[in-house]
Amino acid sequence: MDVSDLEAAFALPLAEDTSLDTAVIGVLSTLASVATPLAGILLAGYVVRLVRAGDREAAALPSFDDLAGMAVDGARLSGTLVALQLPALALAAAALPGSGPSIAMLSYATHPEMLGLLGLTALDTAGLVAAGLASLAGSYLSLVATVALAREGSLAASVPAVRDLAFDRSFVRVASAVALVVFVARLLVFLCASVPVAGTVLAATASFLFLVVSATLLGRGAPDAPSLGVEVTRESRAGDANSGSAESMESA
Repeated sequence: MDVSDLEAAFALPLAEDTSLDTAVIGVLSTLASVATPLAGILLAGYVVRLVRAGDREAAALPSFDDLAGMAVDGARLSGTLVALQLPALALAAAALPGSGPSIAMLSYATHPEMLGLLGLTALDTAGLVAAGLASLAGSYLSLVATVALAREGSLAASVPAVRDLAFDRSFVRVASAVALVVFVARLLVFLCASVPVAGTVLAATASFLFLVVSATLLGRGAPDAPSLGVEVTRESRAGDANSGSAESMESA
């Protein structure tokens, strides 16, 4: 991954070939996902499509067609992401019984004074720290699983890809960049939501645009063939194609 991948990811929603209808449907789907899980599943399926498009260096946003296929991809991805966060929630529930813990509550693990005010013991604190680490690991594996599912198309086929990507150090840079984009997106969405009257629409628009950016960056930046022990980048493929063309011209 390099700066050009980041620039291309931010430019994709504004590309000339991108249909306005696609952007409008994306924003409306983001709004609807607040009210119905089905819209959220369709958005997850669209994320899979964005990762695939980014992997092929798409010049425009993929359209919202084949809704049945998107729903299947979205359900598969949503179930995987939830499963990856279950260990963190289980650890948090064990550390804070009866308090209805959430991922957001894990942030208290970095504030010892807050833990003292909550009356937590050293064992409870250790449980929260473990839950926080499990949440980070689950978030990282969620990005890995998203790429693997997008490329392989099924849970069974994606298992080897998940293993290879998870231990590929070059993917850590990609995951860090995506995490930074998501962090900035949350701040911007929060600011947009605070705008009177039009805040909901602005927040949904910003949320969809950053969803496009993060998923595209994930698809573009992820290494292509970690299972072979060699990172086959788009640049190397382009270089091979150019050298092959030169050789064919010389032979002609």
